[in-house]
Amino acid sequence: MPTDREKIEQWSLGYHLLKSYHDFCFKIYFRTTVIGLRKLPKDKNLIFAPNHQNSLIDALAVLSIQRWQPVFLARADVFKSKTLVKILTFLKILPVYRIRDGYQNLSLNDDIFRKTLDVLKNHNGIGILPEGNHMGKRRLRPLKKGIARIAFQAEDACNNELKIHIVPVGLNYSNYINLRSKLLIRLGEPIDISKHLELYRQNPALAYNALIEELEEGMKKEMIQIDDEAYYDEYEMLREIVTPVYIKTNKLSCKHNSQFEVDKKMIAKVDEIKAKDQQSFQTLMDEVKSFSQLVKEYELTPKSIGTSTLKLWSLIVRIPLLIATLPVFIYGYLNNIVSILVPYKLSKKVKDDQFISSIRFVVAMFVFPIMFIIQTLVFWAISENGLYALYYLISLPISAIAVYLWRKYCLCAVSDIKLIKVNLSKPESVKRINELQVSIVKLVNL
Repeated sequence: MPTDREKIEQWSLGYHLLKSYHDFCFKIYFRTTVIGLRKLPKDKNLIFAPNHQNSLIDALAVLSIQRWQPVFLARADVFKSKTLVKILTFLKILPVYRIRDGYQNLSLNDDIFRKTLDVLKNHNGIGILPEGNHMGKRRLRPLKKGIARIAFQAEDACNNELKIHIVPVGLNYSNYINLRSKLLIRLGEPIDISKHLELYRQNPALAYNALIEELEEGMKKEMIQIDDEAYYDEYEMLREIVTPVYIKTNKLSCKHNSQFEVDKKMIAKVDEIKAKDQQSFQTLMDEVKSFSQLVKEYELTPKSIGTSTLKLWSLIVRIPLLIATLPVFIYGYLNNIVSILVPYKLSKKVKDDQFISSIRFVVAMFVFPIMFIIQTLVFWAISENGLYALYYLISLPISAIAVYLWRKYCLCAVSDIKLIKVNLSKPESVKRINELQVSIVKLVNL
């Protein structure tokens, strides 16, 4: 076991500086809201158990919750080289060996378990993704028993002095990939594992099952859970159709947590319809499918369908403004082209979509400041004027923000233009879409 792993539970200045920078960047990439921090007991040892839908970003989301230096447990097959071992150890990540990693390697878990005890005794906190691997769907899959095994073994080895609590964590993304998407992190009620400890000493298998069942229930409360695999896409579309209408009608907050609560209520209602009235459920699913097909055919979105006439008329002002600010966009894009394109191009090389945001975020986190420094030094060398170079440096992040905003409002304008075009060329289709929307909302009847 590498000697530098011996100190993984200790506070690290280098890690602190990197994490501070990470937290700043993470809140730029995702508009993050954390609910439930007050639930965390201050005098207990905590193991955080988030759902796993978005690869590395899920761990980074848990990392961003508060100022701390937790240790994460990850699959041993990630530790493929000595360089990776050093990097991952610096990032406070420990490997867990499974049978598929080779039976002869299972004994290495003894050292990992010892370090886990050190981490818990030091009150660092541990992060474990109990589903084992990720899947880009809003559904909790069966949990692996590793988290229960680690928790019970640690508590039993210390004679119930660690007071380990497992915290169910729900990660809820408005979009898994896009910059400035919303991320709602909900912390559930911590589970005191000591209530299952006596059962563990008598029958470990039963204790594992009891704890995993309780953890699954706790995690599902804090996340969007769509159980129906056959109609998964229809449930997703219902979140876009019904929830905004309900929020607007009842004058609720548009914050992510409000949307989450309405989504949970809506999904429960549709599940109830499915259980009690299969014919009404099928009618609802058929109408959602028709709605989805029409929206896709005309390249619209449920959000654009609800665009007000006043907003459409505002295109008269918005389009000239976009044209007038086009030079700002061009300046920003040309001066940030490397920083923008490198993360984008690299992310295109991965086959798993759930890795896209991880690659874009991590690469951009380093490429942007490096390019800012290089470009400023080159500008300084050419201009031979330090003050101008400082002004240029300040303009780089500001112009990068301008690029994002200009593109955002340009896409909104294009979406509104498409709606106007469909309204003029296919008024009967737009009428049909609106009728389906009204009918769907009535069928759900929240």
